[in-house]
Amino acid sequence: MKRITALLAFATLILAGAGPCFAEMDIEFVSKERAKKLGMEIRLKGNGPDQFWVELEFKAEGELKDFDRVTLEIREGEKLLVGYAPLQPHPSTSGRVLVGFMADRAYLDKVTLRVVSGKPINYIGRELRVRDFVDLKKPR
Repeated sequence: MKRITALLAFATLILAGAGPCFAEMDIEFVSKERAKKLGMEIRLKGNGPDQFWVELEFKAEGELKDFDRVTLEIREGEKLLVGYAPLQPHPSTSGRVLVGFMADRAYLDKVTLRVVSGKPINYIGRELRVRDFVDLKKPR
């Protein structure tokens, strides 16, 4: 009898843990064309010979209406160098979200911005690889 009770308790725990996880997030890799449809724009502003301000701007509406945060990741190949670095949105009266950071040109091809929207049980992370949006070889 003890064995049956233990098996039932174990089965109940397994079934209870099989539900949706609060850390679940669907990831969409965003192309230039998709970013344009979402109203997202990435801009570079020079800050010296090799440093740039990188800005991401978009309106929190449509698919982005439940905007939660923007984070920055830096990877070298498969190796994660910096992860989940939240970017603070600049104050805006236009209803647009504007985030930015400064980086050296040599590192911009390693940077990914993740725009997270949705609710905790159904987050969507839209990843924008900076290298896909800017010409890193073009001189200032």
